[in-house]
Amino acid sequence: MHKHAFSSFLTALLLAWSNIPSNAHAESTPTPAITGRWITEDGKGVFNIHTCGDKMCGNLVGLNLTQDEEASGRRKTECNLQMLKGFHPMEDRHDHWKGHIFDPQSKNTYDAIIWIADDGALKLHGFLGLELFGRTDTWQPFHGRIGNNCHINP
Repeated sequence: MHKHAFSSFLTALLLAWSNIPSNAHAESTPTPAITGRWITEDGKGVFNIHTCGDKMCGNLVGLNLTQDEEASGRRKTECNLQMLKGFHPMEDRHDHWKGHIFDPQSKNTYDAIIWIADDGALKLHGFLGLELFGRTDTWQPFHGRIGNNCHINP
């Protein structure tokens, strides 16, 4: 009789355990506010910012090409190119992320800092060496659609 009661107890315990979400024992990390799709200040590109292991990355997923760019096909090779790499929270500014941005036009990689402004826009400050000598762009959340060949459909 004791064997049956113990067996029933184990079965109930295993069933209860199997219904617990697998991440219930791990400390959950909130998704950073910088994740998602963002359209660049000039409206020519849409980036998808996402996690890459313990860092953040960003791929160019949408392009708004001029007729000349469309005809040449040159910029289409940038579609899905990872241009934002290695972004990690800054020690002195926890709501800011520091990493690198690649410019496929110049083939240069720059230091960059990204953060969410009070109005919900994403700010990207690219610089070489010192933050003082850089430029800040403002990206807005993108709610449109990306069509064939990375074409932006607002």
